[in-house]
Amino acid sequence: MNREKRDKDSADGNLGAAEISPPLELLNSLRVHYQNGQLIAAEKLAMRITQEFPEHQFTWKVLGAVLGEAGRQSEAIKANQIAVTLSPKDAEAHCNLGVALTGVGRLDDALASFDQATALETNFIEAHNNKGITLQALGRLHEALVSFNQAISLQPDFTEAHYNLGITLKALGRLHDAEASYRKAIALKPTYAEAYNNLGVTLKQLGRLDEAVSSFCQAMALKPDFSEAYVSLGVALGNVRFKSANPNLYAPLIQLLTYGNFTRPKDVAKSTLSLLKQDVQIKDLPFKRNSTVSLDEVAPIIGSLNKLPLLHHLMRLCPLPELQFEELFVMIRNLLLKNLDKMEVSSELIYFLSTLSIHCFTNEYVYSESDEESYLIDELQVKIPRVLAQSKQPEAIEILCLAAYRPLHRYAWCQKLKSLDNLEEVKKRLIEEPLLEKTLKKDIPVLGEISNHVSLEVREQYEENPYPRWIKLGIPIKAQSIAAVCAELKLQLHSDDIRNADSPTILIAGCGTGQHSIETASRFSNCHVTAVDLSLSSLAYAKRKTNELGFTNVDYLQADILHLHQIGMEFDIIESGGVLHHMHDPMAGWEVLVDLLKPGGLMKIGLYSQLARQHISEIRDEITALRVGRSEADIRKFRKSLAASHDENHQRLTKSSDFFSLSMLRDLIFHVQEHCFTIPKMKNCLDELGLQFCGFENEDVISNFRAFYGNEPDIYDLELWHQYEYSHPRTFAGMYQFWCQKTLS
Repeated sequence: MNREKRDKDSADGNLGAAEISPPLELLNSLRVHYQNGQLIAAEKLAMRITQEFPEHQFTWKVLGAVLGEAGRQSEAIKANQIAVTLSPKDAEAHCNLGVALTGVGRLDDALASFDQATALETNFIEAHNNKGITLQALGRLHEALVSFNQAISLQPDFTEAHYNLGITLKALGRLHDAEASYRKAIALKPTYAEAYNNLGVTLKQLGRLDEAVSSFCQAMALKPDFSEAYVSLGVALGNVRFKSANPNLYAPLIQLLTYGNFTRPKDVAKSTLSLLKQDVQIKDLPFKRNSTVSLDEVAPIIGSLNKLPLLHHLMRLCPLPELQFEELFVMIRNLLLKNLDKMEVSSELIYFLSTLSIHCFTNEYVYSESDEESYLIDELQVKIPRVLAQSKQPEAIEILCLAAYRPLHRYAWCQKLKSLDNLEEVKKRLIEEPLLEKTLKKDIPVLGEISNHVSLEVREQYEENPYPRWIKLGIPIKAQSIAAVCAELKLQLHSDDIRNADSPTILIAGCGTGQHSIETASRFSNCHVTAVDLSLSSLAYAKRKTNELGFTNVDYLQADILHLHQIGMEFDIIESGGVLHHMHDPMAGWEVLVDLLKPGGLMKIGLYSQLARQHISEIRDEITALRVGRSEADIRKFRKSLAASHDENHQRLTKSSDFFSLSMLRDLIFHVQEHCFTIPKMKNCLDELGLQFCGFENEDVISNFRAFYGNEPDIYDLELWHQYEYSHPRTFAGMYQFWCQKTLS
């Protein structure tokens, strides 16, 4: 109940018999404390009054409200129950009790309290609204509509009721009606950030992505720490391609990229670049293939790029999945290297080169280089240690030019550099962090010796560079129980016992550089994660990022899946994405994981789709036929030929984000081992392993499946999915990602 109404009631709080009523000054003080939000003082005074006057119902009611606002719902329930007992016909007391019961998940009891409140006072607006919220949580959506509409009929300008009505209408699929309700709530309360966010979610579902993005940005502007709005914006941007300039979006996009960990930058890179390409600073740049520029033109180009902080932020966080930008950067890098002695050093040049060097390190130097550039780099590699040996410092521009071609941390002299002291991010990212990873490697436990020949080759591939290299990621805002996650994903469980695992143990088999393990550790409440991988380089990267983000519920271990029997424990949940299909015998590895899964436990698996990767398979065959090597130089050379090719498969590959990172491209088309699956083959594996399919995870894929079949198709029917994939062969371009459950027997 709102404080204003309770304050009014306080005037009546001493109308009982004189001998059981507290002094008026005490009640006035209690009212002032509560009205001003002084909850500690209000609680102390209310406790004192209830001790002296245990039958003073109003004070118990205020105490219940204070305890509820402090988040102490169990205590609030007791206080409100006393208030109800002392005055059974007090509708407000019943409503307050309902709110407290809702707070501890006792929804049926809460509903009974709200029913009692509305029966006692049919025009009790807040009780109708709270009843609607409870009915909504119970899944009784049509009844919830009745309650919200009742509240609105009693008070047409009741903002919360319009907002809650919108939530229910959206859940019922009545998106246009939901939009109208959210807009009404915003009209009544223009600063309502939550309504803007939910409006954006609704607009996204309606396919009006530009409007959705605008709505999310408005929510962020109104409430800069509104985590849900950041997440919503990140999700929406994954599908947006801008066709006109809109500089007003730059600030919220920079916020999204730099504030917290709400989205993976690579997931919003394409949409962000599509926006930047419309900017006047970008449009006239020499993007055409084989364009040439003179040294005199470089400074103005850099000046234009420096006017776009959004571009710099993105470049420092992830590879840019855009060949036009790549060709421009390759050209600028080449010119600067060849003209180092002629360049006029300026803060603008240092700023751009700092960003470029971080960007090239992040994409693992995937850009091609000419023989002339290699020669000049070799000269720099000789010159810099010679200067340092004379107790002098090389010029910052020389260090940055070198860093745009080679990783600085691999040079023995890198820690002697003082030239980068004023470039803290460059020094941290290119030197300090990789050296820290080298130290962390020594402390990672090892489970058995890796002996399988394919496992050894895979490990060698991933030791060269931590895979994948990342800076920020999308961490779930709030951890949830297994039951809540299953409900959110709409998983079809074949045994409910797993819902009761309050402290789940989780295994990540093939954790790479920690994105998977950290996101899982933050997804499930009160969980502990054991994360294993073949590559010490990747594990050290994962350990550094886990420490950096403050996670203490993840342990890392170097191990081959084939040796995990030695781990000596079973798990409630096992996740392995993109790993089994790289093993010599995927079923052998999968069998080990099933043995480690508790009966009734859940497993999330990611496997390559044969249909979706047809073009990849053909390119891999081409690599074999041409006898292309797997060295970094070989990969760069072949990649350059792909970028210049007009072949359909090649062009399709260049549109993949993985094309713009050396280790990702190596994993995509140069991996030493790869198996592909079909849905029937996947089903056979599940049957053989005693696993039952629970559902795919990708929400967009499921939405498209539903839209194709209509009339609520069975989303757990793998035969239906097989038919769907054959008519939509690119559906699982990002792998089959699905959940399954181990049978109890």
